[in-house]
Amino acid sequence: GLDIPDELHERTMGELQGGQKVRVLLAQALFGNPQALLLDEPTNHLDLDSIHWLKTFLNRYEGVLIVISHDRHFLNGVCTHIADIDYQTIITYTGSYDDMVVAKTQIRSQIEGQNAQREKKIAQLNEFIARFSAGTRSSQVQSRRKEVERLQVTELAKSNIQRPFLKFEQKRPSGKHIMELEGVTKSYGNAPVIRNFTASITRGEKIALMGRNGAGKTTLLNALLANSPTVPEAELRKTSGYDGEFLTEGKVIWGHEAAVGYFAQDHKALIQPGMTVFEWLHQWDPAAAHEEIRGLLGQMLFPRDDAEKRTDVLSGGEAARLIFCKLMLQKPNILVLDEPTNHLDLESINALNIALQRYPGTVLLVTHDEDLIDEVATRIWHFEADHKITDFKGAYEEYQAGVPA
Repeated sequence: GLDIPDELHERTMGELQGGQKVRVLLAQALFGNPQALLLDEPTNHLDLDSIHWLKTFLNRYEGVLIVISHDRHFLNGVCTHIADIDYQTIITYTGSYDDMVVAKTQIRSQIEGQNAQREKKIAQLNEFIARFSAGTRSSQVQSRRKEVERLQVTELAKSNIQRPFLKFEQKRPSGKHIMELEGVTKSYGNAPVIRNFTASITRGEKIALMGRNGAGKTTLLNALLANSPTVPEAELRKTSGYDGEFLTEGKVIWGHEAAVGYFAQDHKALIQPGMTVFEWLHQWDPAAAHEEIRGLLGQMLFPRDDAEKRTDVLSGGEAARLIFCKLMLQKPNILVLDEPTNHLDLESINALNIALQRYPGTVLLVTHDEDLIDEVATRIWHFEADHKITDFKGAYEEYQAGVPA
């Protein structure tokens, strides 16, 4: 189901955390078999198991469903029609999200092709009119003028969808061996979270960390980063709010030339207030030219004037895009990304997906976006209910094939 633990069932809503509240509100909307469901980003704060359950529930649901979502895989699995808001209008397409993208592209290309043919014909007619308008062929000229009026080109509205450009590079490659984990164990008091995990990571691997919410994915990332060469411990304290030891037992050994870029789940905590967007980004590479900084901000859809925007007023999505600017500026050879899609729209998620596929470095990725896992990951770490981690060396599709239904 929606993974609302039994111990929460008797609590008041005021006692629940944000993600737990969302799950309860979603359960309330689904309960009682209503005639219509209006769901706004229902997969936010859900893990993959809960998303799969919700998808199955909605496919069996016989009422009308209207859903807003930035999860492409979810839309493809649930929707029979897509209402696309673009070009200053709304057009409804039959089929899944991917069907809509294909149909929309084809229609746009067809109109552009028709316009090109019309423009060529109009140019030929205008040339005839210019040559013979003062002569004896006035009737033919008049006829062609009428044809020009009839052949007016369809005015194409400009798309209001903005597409960022992400490209992760490395200043220098890491050594072949990125990291060794030996018997990594973490408990909070007497409550075990991770038990005796041993693994070795080599350069270029892209590892997806999967499991239920609260299974220990962020806890493991914190344990790995606690002695990393480039992520200050103060950052981990700020994003985790935890002041204890990140590792209870075991060892984490980083390899030669490892340079880590970190996107925290609570990434907004790492953007200090009282600065402009430009100042905050420039501090990470003071030698960078001003135009390089402005160029990176432009790639991530910050208008030129937004360089002077105060960091205090950034939205969640703007903060996420600014962290990506930092990662592109720093050019690390290892990316550690904890729920990077939470505040991104579909275009930004697609841009991130492509950038990670093309990135030559190593990736550790926590996400509940199934397409991102499927298209990026070359290895799966699945967090099990007994606090152990299954280490599967292969793509997500291969992992799924071996999982009992």
